[in-house]
Amino acid sequence: MPTKSFDGGLDNDTSVAIGIDQSLTGFAFTALQINDSSKYMTWVYKSPYFGIERLVDIRQFLFDHLDYVSEKHSIENIAMEGTVLASHSALVLGELSALVKLTMYDYFDKETRFPVLVPPMTLKKYAAGKGNAKKQEMLLQMYKRWGVEFNDDNAADSYALARLAAGIYKDKVEQAVVEQMKDPKYRDQARD
Repeated sequence: MPTKSFDGGLDNDTSVAIGIDQSLTGFAFTALQINDSSKYMTWVYKSPYFGIERLVDIRQFLFDHLDYVSEKHSIENIAMEGTVLASHSALVLGELSALVKLTMYDYFDKETRFPVLVPPMTLKKYAAGKGNAKKQEMLLQMYKRWGVEFNDDNAADSYALARLAAGIYKDKVEQAVVEQMKDPKYRDQARD
């Protein structure tokens, strides 16, 4: 089962934020060290299956990587990219989104079980400075702004999501997005 990895030298016994870019063709997962965003580990997984078998396989990948990270780190927050309801594949992406949310709910017993749901345009604004950035522009801006290099847009998105979950910002645009994502409406949890 093909997994691509990007090793940014994640230290042991640290607090991390998780970023999840849910894609059926390149499911990406990043653990980012909160006190040093240059230290991370990113995996991109392409399941060889289809239909329900692919969902089960991705769920196992997710559980395995949560276990791996949890052994040596404290997971403090999680962000995942929200789904685009108007897309032609909204139904299957909705199934995948529900699978990720259920996995988080089953795995954690604190607020972490409710990931921050980041709209795609908001993620682009955070990572590239504008909400309509193309994939190649995102990769370039992340290298220029944050000094991280990816050759896979799913990996880059999951890194940016982890960075956002950690609350890290370098400029006013990034800070505004970090503040925006603190609104409880971006988490699927009971509200008073």
